[in-house]
Amino acid sequence: MNTVQHNNHIDAKGMSCPVPLMLLKKAVEELQAGCAVQIEVTDVHAELDFEIWCERFGHQLEKLIENDGVINFLVIKGVPDN
Repeated sequence: MNTVQHNNHIDAKGMSCPVPLMLLKKAVEELQAGCAVQIEVTDVHAELDFEIWCERFGHQLEKLIENDGVINFLVIKGVPDN
């Protein structure tokens, strides 16, 4: 069974592009493949930014919940291509 560990949490509420993506990128770089980072944002453009970035670099993006303008995502670091 593959279990996902929540190793990191980023509070990027109130921050606008490109800050949430830069914080996410830095956090994911420090993780091992299969580990996850959770990020909370209020920037309405963050979801598209995260989707494109995750697709480009092989990470998995899950939208967990949206409540009162706060969107909570979970990003699981992918296995690098060799």
